[in-house]
Amino acid sequence: MRQTSNWTGGQVGGSNGGSFANNAFAEPGSYVCAPAYDEELTPFAQNCYETPFSFTGHRSSYTIGPFLGYRVQLGAFVIGAETDFSYKRANSSASQLTYVPITAIPSFGDPSYFQRTDNFTGSLNQGWDGSLRGRLGVLVTPSMLLYGTGGMAFGKVSGSLAYSGTIYACSGPGQGCTTPIGNAVSSVSFSETRVGYTAGAGVEYQFYGPWSARLEYRYADLGSFTKSFAVLTNCATCANQSPGASIELHPTFHTVRVGLGFGF
Repeated sequence: MRQTSNWTGGQVGGSNGGSFANNAFAEPGSYVCAPAYDEELTPFAQNCYETPFSFTGHRSSYTIGPFLGYRVQLGAFVIGAETDFSYKRANSSASQLTYVPITAIPSFGDPSYFQRTDNFTGSLNQGWDGSLRGRLGVLVTPSMLLYGTGGMAFGKVSGSLAYSGTIYACSGPGQGCTTPIGNAVSSVSFSETRVGYTAGAGVEYQFYGPWSARLEYRYADLGSFTKSFAVLTNCATCANQSPGASIELHPTFHTVRVGLGFGF
């Protein structure tokens, strides 16, 4: 007798597995400048270049959550829609301390020497995520479905940036740089829900009546975005101070899940 199956109807279940996040974080640069003028009124603006700070963290996290969907069987094909929600925690962080020597050459007289320190600390975390997707599959046997899935992804993204820069007067080239003459600081954090896309594929097997097991892979991209913040500068004689700091971010993640579903 030929085996039959019915994949039409609602489905509820849960899944768990591993999520592998790519946390791309880049701050193009913040700075505090050397004095604007020496005694001969020679401008020093050319010394105001930025110090970049960036990192890319690849973090793995356990992920778990429910799913809910509806399917329609059309012969050997099954179409449907599904939504899911999962918890994960994938955090990346880095720090950087950079020393920038500055030489100011006046129109006449002896050069002046300075040293700038730029200290950065940043973090990016991917928290919960979810999706609203379509599904399209083909029955390779009455009980086994190979399918592709894709649609909208959303998730929580949070992070922080702390910057401090100090300019020191030096007694010579790289020597005696102990007298601070100005500083700049910025300390910020953010948390928001991002929306992007997800796509993947999987296999699902009906093993006992309405019960089925699945194995699924998905990639999700929550989009590139920029966060901008003010930098507070305390330097009476500095020119062309850094007006602000900006973070360029691009969170993505891969997920492999195993799940158990019940049809109704």
